[in-house]
Amino acid sequence: MVDIKKFDIATTVTDSLIDVFDMMLSMGLQLSDDQSQTISKDERIVGSVSVAGMVMGCINIEVSKKFSHIMTSALLGITPEEVEGGDDVKDVIREICNIVGGNLKSAFCDTGLICELSPPSFTTGDDFKIEALNTVRHERYVFNYNEHIVIVEVGIRVSEVEEGADAHQQKIEYRPVNIGQVEEFDIRTPLVDQITEVFDMMLSMQIVSSEENLKSSIDADRLVGAISFVGPLMGNFSIHVSRKFSHQMTASMLGIELEEVEGGDDVKDVISELCSIVGGNLKSKFCDAGMRCELSSPSMTTGTNFKIEAKDMVRYDSFSFFCGGEPIVVDLVLKVDDQIIADDQLTESKADESGNLQTDIDSLLAVEAVSEPQPSSGDKWASTTDDGARATAGGCTLTEAEKLAFILDIPLEVVVELGRNKMQINELYNLGPGSVVEFKNLAGEPLDILVNGTLIAKGQVMVQGEKYGIKIVDILSRMERIRSMI
Repeated sequence: MVDIKKFDIATTVTDSLIDVFDMMLSMGLQLSDDQSQTISKDERIVGSVSVAGMVMGCINIEVSKKFSHIMTSALLGITPEEVEGGDDVKDVIREICNIVGGNLKSAFCDTGLICELSPPSFTTGDDFKIEALNTVRHERYVFNYNEHIVIVEVGIRVSEVEEGADAHQQKIEYRPVNIGQVEEFDIRTPLVDQITEVFDMMLSMQIVSSEENLKSSIDADRLVGAISFVGPLMGNFSIHVSRKFSHQMTASMLGIELEEVEGGDDVKDVISELCSIVGGNLKSKFCDAGMRCELSSPSMTTGTNFKIEAKDMVRYDSFSFFCGGEPIVVDLVLKVDDQIIADDQLTESKADESGNLQTDIDSLLAVEAVSEPQPSSGDKWASTTDDGARATAGGCTLTEAEKLAFILDIPLEVVVELGRNKMQINELYNLGPGSVVEFKNLAGEPLDILVNGTLIAKGQVMVQGEKYGIKIVDILSRMERIRSMI
């Protein structure tokens, strides 16, 4: 088992963030010499992704609101003043979170620590703090671009699965989740029942469900505990309470007076336990219904002015409760993993086509094999006729022409590739009439000829009449060309 305390997080995070700022935003980000730097109390935005599997935790990337607009303008090729609303900003932060988080996830998986990544969530405001709960390692990296600061925080631990357990030793091939199933699933009943039971059994507190949305009734100084679902079913469960009530919850659970609640560790333990219990029970309900997911470790956000959002979810549910006049709000957002949906749809759409093509190719390859002279071996093989038109195998007789007919009418896309190169996103945005895009190919070099995306030949451009053509100078053998389509 890999020692998570010795795992090289710094290299992956640093290289990933510097590369993405360079390639996507054309910004020369540098690791700061002063790792104690913080972003001022001005409004800021934090993109967060959770990790679940053999590694559990979260990754937070924080920038000021001002710098987020500069980043967005660099990507879109506009001025910071032209950046309108928050959607474009969140899209940029989301891409950076996905790239940095995805590279760190890949680094974990490469060492056998199989894990998955949640969709990003966004926290905005000018007074808040996000902490990963129940983790054994916390890393913080500060970067600079001119006077601007980017902070990356990583809190992780290894999950408490039995070492050598099969469930996490390899990537699980989940069955895709149906969006309609997520939309129609009865969330209210199990969630309300679970919250009521946990407050009763764990905290000895009686709560009452309310039809009102009580989020605005919670004191400004508040606390949000959250836990994420990762897998074919993705999402987030969060509970919102005032800081004052979180102390009451802690005192009730520990059996002490309110005045005896000291520091924040006891509060964190209570919030972590509550999120883990409710999240774990919801996960079981989802899995029992065929909506598979894994659970991340909890996180906690505290402050007096902040807002937490999740984008592009299938469901947004909010439930309110009262406990002795104190409002409690529980949010649950869910979506289906886009990649699993896309892969499933692609597989289904190509199933018939690929199946038929494979059969046709197999037929042609059989013809190629049979049409070559074969040694006599009883009745198993019959020699071809003089014109090679007929072959017999296992008592079944088909002409070569009949077998070739299976595939001769299949349309194929032929592409002649002039060249390839890479460009940054801002260069793409700046292209216009008259722009020249250079390729790495040298003048006079043979061009690649691709059939259905597969390289099968090289050739030189020719002009015949008023049309372009290409003269083949090198090509795969007939058998290799057919096999390249398999």
